Amino acid sequence: MSRLVRTPLTAALALLALSLSGCNIVAPIVAVAQGPGEVEAVYELNPDRKTVIFVDDPANKIAQRRTRATIGEACQQALMRKKKVREENMIDTRSAIAAAANGDGTMAVTEIGEAVGAEVIVYALVTRFDMSGDGADFDPTAEVEVKVFDVTTHSRLWPPRGEPGYRSRFSGSGPNRYMPSTRTDLLRAQNELAMITGEGLSQLFYDVERPQSLRKK
Repeated sequence: MSRLVRTPLTAALALLALSLSGCNIVAPIVAVAQGPGEVEAVYELNPDRKTVIFVDDPANKIAQRRTRATIGEACQQALMRKKKVREENMIDTRSAIAAAANGDGTMAVTEIGEAVGAEVIVYALVTRFDMSGDGADFDPTAEVEVKVFDVTTHSRLWPPRGEPGYRSRFSGSGPNRYMPSTRTDLLRAQNELAMITGEGLSQLFYDVERPQSLRKK
C-alpha cells in the first residue's frame, strides 16, 4: 500500500535553528518537525452525498451478522466524527445489511444502495476474519476488499473499473497471546477485532498520523 510521509518546513526550521543557536540544537528540532508522518487517505468521500457502508460476507468468514454491523458502525461513526460524511447524510449500515438479507441474493451493490436511499455506497467485502492464522497463537486478523460506488449512476467511483477492490488488513492486539478459552472471551475478541476493522476501514478516507494508523502491510 502507498504510505506517504509529510515533512513540511523541516529544512526551514533546521536553518532557523542554525542561525539562532548553532548546530547543537538542529537535530532535535528536525526530529520534531519530521514527526511520525501521515498515512494518507486513498479516496476522498463527498460529505454532502448520502452515504452508506455495506459490509458483505458471502463466504461466511464472520459467524454473526451483528459483528458485520459492528464493523460498519465503527466505520460510519469515525467518518462522521472526522466530518468526512455529514451526520445527516450518513445512512445506518444496518439498513444496508437488512436490505441485502431481504433480497433474493442477486441484488447488485448499487441496488442495495438504492433500497436504503443512498447516493454513494462503500462496499467492504470481508475475505478474512479469524483469531489465529495457525490455530494456536492468538493473532486476530481481518482482511477486506473495498470499493466505492455511485448509486445514482450505477458506476464504480473507486478503484477504477476493471481494477480489483482495495485490499486492507487489520490486526487486533492485546497482552494475552493465547487463544480465547471460553465463548465469552471469543465473542469479546471478535467484537474488538470488528471495532478495529471498522475504524481502520474509515481511515482509508482520511489522513491519519502514522502511529494511529490501523492499516497493516
